[in-house]
Amino acid sequence: MRMAGPSARLGGVMIRPADTDDVAALVSLFEEWGHPLSSADVRAVIAEWGATVRSEVLVADVDGEVAGMVAVSSGPRFAGPGRYGHLSGLAVAASHRRRGVGTSLLKAAESYAFGWGCDRLELTSSRSRQAAHDFYRSHGYEETSHHHARYVRLFDRDSPTPMTGISP
Repeated sequence: MRMAGPSARLGGVMIRPADTDDVAALVSLFEEWGHPLSSADVRAVIAEWGATVRSEVLVADVDGEVAGMVAVSSGPRFAGPGRYGHLSGLAVAASHRRRGVGTSLLKAAESYAFGWGCDRLELTSSRSRQAAHDFYRSHGYEETSHHHARYVRLFDRDSPTPMTGISP
């Protein structure tokens, strides 16, 4: 079942919203990306992103085959007025790399963010992914991590709330 959303052909690549028919291909892409997910988890991810305003999971379709994926969302800026876009992940199947698929996905993500009123698109990338860093730099992205640190705290959903006395 195809979710509503615009499709665009960029070069020889059709960029369209992901749907449940793409689950098997997305399982493989998540594995190649280094973030393996089960089919059930991929379905849940697609559903969550589909239900979230100003967020989209897009796939690159090359001759009927899912060749890559990107997830983009938008949120309000806190240090000033406006919105920013966040690229949560971009992966291209090994068999389709260096053929413009990643560029098409990135341009589509930028287009969505711009259309949502964002003044920038931000992303993080593991230090071990040098090819990805080169890719983003070649598309005009600047590394700013020497100015900022990134901290993550994982929550254990089976334990009491991480912060007592405060509720959402």
